[in-house]
Amino acid sequence: MSNLYMILSETKYETLKSNWSVEFFDLSYDNAFAKLVALETLKDNDDKVYYIINKKHLWTKNQDERLDDVKINDEEKENRLF
Repeated sequence: MSNLYMILSETKYETLKSNWSVEFFDLSYDNAFAKLVALETLKDNDDKVYYIINKKHLWTKNQDERLDDVKINDEEKENRLF
């Protein structure tokens, strides 16, 4: 199985926090690089930065750790808002 990549964009502002968004996902490296070059070529704003991310490096939660497996006492169950 080949690695899959995604392209993230970060828009930087002077007074506000940066805005992140996913531009493309589930791409091969060649397609991701081609799209990155196209995005950089067509970019009209110098405050926007693009990143190629290998999806195998993204954080994932361990499948063994589930909320159902955690023991919650009755008092906490009553106080929870659903």
